[in-house]
Amino acid sequence: MDSGFVIAVGTAVLLMMAVFIIIFVAYYQQKQAKQQLALKELQEQHRRELMAATFRGQEEERRRLAEDLHDGIGTMLSVTKMSLNQLERQMNGDATVRTSLQIQKTRSMIDETMTNVRRISRDLVPTTLERFGLLPALEELADRATDGELQVQLDCTETVASLPPALNLMLYRITQELVNNAIRHARAKLITVQLHCFDQEVRLSVLDNGIGFDFDAVMENKQGGLGLRNIESRLSVVEGYVTFDVAPGRGSQIHVQVRLPELELASLQS
Repeated sequence: MDSGFVIAVGTAVLLMMAVFIIIFVAYYQQKQAKQQLALKELQEQHRRELMAATFRGQEEERRRLAEDLHDGIGTMLSVTKMSLNQLERQMNGDATVRTSLQIQKTRSMIDETMTNVRRISRDLVPTTLERFGLLPALEELADRATDGELQVQLDCTETVASLPPALNLMLYRITQELVNNAIRHARAKLITVQLHCFDQEVRLSVLDNGIGFDFDAVMENKQGGLGLRNIESRLSVVEGYVTFDVAPGRGSQIHVQVRLPELELASLQS
């Protein structure tokens, strides 16, 4: 047999084996990549489900605390005020001026405490949101925050009224957090809340004329950046995102976007 023919056959066999090995390795790598991708998707889905469960647990705890405030402390304060009024009537004008002033001061303190209890209870569980929807709840939030030194404006479209309840709650909590931050930390005098729907996308913006902040420094602070991280965590459940146009010494613009098709997640259907 010709040695050249043997060499050619051997070379062909080696080439075939090399091609087979290359194909096998490529197939194995592709399979591994698909498995890793599927694993990452499962891990991400599991993470979103855990985050959704965490937020549901937080809302349940808020509801329990609000009920305790209303039914427990609120009722006790009402009874205390009634007892004070009854005591004042029983005195039949025999009280001294000092005693009358003390009774009035105590009644005023009770009224103020009852107002604070109702406010905290509403913050914990936004009953207006549950009864009437997102727009009335945001209007109430803006009205409560507005006073002689601060104005909170609301710019919303009627289309947001048809959003799922779980998304309404999430958008309300995010707005609540951003408005509180603008008041407490940025010392803003004018806050504008914008909420609109565009092409199956919800966009929420909170703009203020406050003193701003250093975003990186706040996020590095585990306590100071907790609220902002909480917003990012809430949005990650629905694959939404937030952008911060902020800097020290100027007003802030914070924008939130959520795609409506993503709302079919099980966490938003519960």
